[in-house]
Amino acid sequence: MDRQRRAAALSARSARVVLFLVSVAVVATSLPACKNRKEEARQKAELTTALDAFKTQIGQLQKEVAPLRARYNALPEDLPGLEAVRADLFAVEEGLGVENGRAQWLSGELDKAFASGKKEDIEAVRNAIPKGNDGFAKMIVKVMHELLPFERMVAQSRAFEELEAAKGREAQGAGGRGVQKKR
Repeated sequence: MDRQRRAAALSARSARVVLFLVSVAVVATSLPACKNRKEEARQKAELTTALDAFKTQIGQLQKEVAPLRARYNALPEDLPGLEAVRADLFAVEEGLGVENGRAQWLSGELDKAFASGKKEDIEAVRNAIPKGNDGFAKMIVKVMHELLPFERMVAQSRAFEELEAAKGREAQGAGGRGVQKKR
């Protein structure tokens, strides 16, 4: 009977030891998982912030281009040399549209990469997020400066037309009253 008690006590101890070892193994494997989840959350927050900054930058640039489009549309279409300005303005608008689409696409890719958990997918998204505006700000300033001479030309032409119209009204008004010239 003593043997049976010892065997039962030994098996209870060994069961506790096994249970303890299993617990240690579970805790040991879950600690890196916790660290990985924290690191993954940090990376996702970092990449989301970078992507949001890029989206904001593109949005701001698009807001800067809108008045240029209105200024361009106010000019007569037949001005010589205006084609170059049109081409530059279209290039900026098209480029910003593409970048806006890219930002939307990257948002989806970011979600997919973190859902997959693959480091290479996450790095691919990290590398795909643009770090700058690819010279759009400079192109916007260039278009702005290209528009100025045409706007001055149109303003000057309108001023001359108004001056001629005013002279015509004066001449018509003076001739209609019967004003006589002095001899």
